[in-house]
Parts: sequence; C-alpha cells; structure tokens
Amino acid sequence: RWGEKSITMGGLGDFQAKTEGAAATQDEYEQGYEKFVEHATFALEVEISKELKDDNMLDDAKQKTINLVQAYKRTRARLATQAITGAVGSATSISFNGATIDITTGDGLALFNEAHTLKSVSGTTQCNYFSDVLGSTTAVLNKASNKMRNFKDDRGNVLGFLPDTLILPGNDPEYEDFVKRVIGSDGEVGSNNNDINTQRGKWKLVVDPEWTPTISSTNHPVILLSSEAAKAIQGTKFYDRTKLDIATDVDVHSRNLTYNGFARMSITHPNWRHMMMIGDANSSTTL
Repeated sequence: RWGEKSITMGGLGDFQAKTEGAAATQDEYEQGYEKFVEHATFALEVEISKELKDDNMLDDAKQKTINLVQAYKRTRARLATQAITGAVGSATSISFNGATIDITTGDGLALFNEAHTLKSVSGTTQCNYFSDVLGSTTAVLNKASNKMRNFKDDRGNVLGFLPDTLILPGNDPEYEDFVKRVIGSDGEVGSNNNDINTQRGKWKLVVDPEWTPTISSTNHPVILLSSEAAKAIQGTKFYDRTKLDIATDVDVHSRNLTYNGFARMSITHPNWRHMMMIGDANSSTTL
C-alpha cells in the first residue's frame, strides 16, 4: 500500500438501567477524526572500488556496508524525533531529507497544540502544549500528570490515562540530572522534610540524543508519554512499509561494487492524547 489510514473512536456512553426481560439500550461508537499518511521512500548507496577488493582490504569494505545499515537506523530515529519534537504550535509539516512530512493530528493541528478540538463537542478545546518548566519541586509534574489524566475523547468522556515516560533532549545534561533526582530519590527533592517522594518509581526516563533544542532558563522542553494511551487510542504510529533492502551491482566501466540501500517508511499522529510537552517557552499556556 502507498499509504495508511487511521480512524480514532470515542468511547461508548454509560450503561443504562433496564427492566427484566427488556432489551439493552443500543449505543454506537463515536467516530473521531480520520488521518491518512503517505509512505516516503529513502535510499542511499555506497561504492567499494575494484582496487580495494583486489587488495583484500576486507575490513574497510565491511565497514562501508556496516555504515550503510547504521545510516538507515539513524534515519529512522531522526525521522521519528523530528516528526514528534517539531510538531508544535502552528506547524503542519517538516522537511526531512528531501521529503515533506505531515506532523498534524486528525484535527489538522500539530501534535503539540494549545487548542485541540473535539469532533463531537463543539466549542471545546484541549491543550497538550505548556510553557511550565519543572522547577525545583514536583508540583509541575503533578499538575501535568493530572492534566493528561483529564483529557477527554471526541465524545467528551474523560480518558483517565496517566503518563509514565519522560522524554528529555540530549543536550540538557544538568536538567537531566535534576529530573533523575526528581523521579528517583526516596525523599522529597530539595527538602529537609521527611516526606516521601511521590514520583519515585512512576517514571521511565528516555533521553533522545537527536533532540537538541535551544536551552535557556525559560526553555527546558520535556515530553510526557502515556504508553498505555499510545496503544489504546491510536497514538503516534511508525510504519516500516519496506524495511531496509540492500541490492548489489558491479559497474561494468569502473568494475566497482555498489551497495544500494532502499526503504519506505512513514510516521503519523492519528491522536494527540497520549503525549504532552511542557517547558517550551513558545507556548503561551500554563498548567
């Protein structure tokens, strides 16, 4: 297939009382927004000279082919990173290695936006993009978790999903150290009190080396992810339409050996409720 289509669904209504022998109340799923993504094709090739082969420089030749595989893996990682971290505010697409990548969700807005709409509830918007920096206490983390827990589906039902993963940029080591203390200390961080740390054991920490935003006192972006919600409500999806396929050929003129790598892939955000970004100074909304 040249593309993939996703359709989100709102939940059912509440169970209704019924009398003995009567039929149950009939209900239907509330169809949410539709999202279509077209697969992009990526390719790269490397050449091994006839002389290199004749001179039995096998280690050098092997390294070139290994680098081709590594380049493929790096491309996948960078595509995923840029399609997620670049999906903020008014952006609708990014340019990636010559391809235009759609970074909107089903409502036509970027993955992280201050006014996501509900398809079946007019006049209501929800935000998953905030400027609040974590600070020196767990207050912002608690507020962010509560905000995600109260996200509503397209029918207006509260979903109740809690984030369990923190994704940090790869160029903010001091902040990374602070976050590790916030989520790993037995006691309350930065306090002489005997209070327990309510964040301990709740979080998985991921540091993305491909995500390198500009860091300042007011800009320490962090992504909160609910792994449960990502699966349950069709969160961000990555498709490997054609996994790495390597073909070889010998050029009759130079007698050089060519390794050609080919792949097709895509990433899409059918839903946005599985993720939240905080600490981004470009957002005008606070928790």
